[in-house]
Amino acid sequence: MNYFDPTEQEERAEIYRLFAYLLMNIPDIEHIEEFEDYAQVEVRDTYEEISNDFIALFIDNNLPNYEAYYKGELYKDIPIKLHLNDVQHFYWAAGVAIDEEFDLPPDHISMELLFMSYLINQNLKELQIDFLRRICEWIPLFCDALYAKAETDFYKEVAYSLKEFVLSECEGKV
Repeated sequence: MNYFDPTEQEERAEIYRLFAYLLMNIPDIEHIEEFEDYAQVEVRDTYEEISNDFIALFIDNNLPNYEAYYKGELYKDIPIKLHLNDVQHFYWAAGVAIDEEFDLPPDHISMELLFMSYLINQNLKELQIDFLRRICEWIPLFCDALYAKAETDFYKEVAYSLKEFVLSECEGKV
């Protein structure tokens, strides 16, 4: 992808948003169809199967979906509050304030994916590159765990596609 082509930038931002939505809540049909178009796959799982898989993966806490878990070794000597402040530093540097009533921690995968989309839309290239370095360290690990634990082909495809997308973003930029 070309970091200077506005059309490609909007496409990148949309892809980050799509993955954020797929991992934030039980996805609605529109996002499932959007994913099918993006990944060029046909989802054969039923909506009920996808919903149940989301609940098992993320609500029942079978799969951690936040950065601190995957970067645990890197942060083993740093209190979690300092790590979260580090993540929030990026948000503050970009002028983003997270509403305290928002239900997700700042290092939740969906928050970080939405933030990357925001950085692209705001054309904050230096912050994009710095934040991309951060997500390249842990999102591929999350994707491997998601692929291993997912019961549906849908979430296996999401894991595979997200990992490929992030690795392509990281290539040559980190």
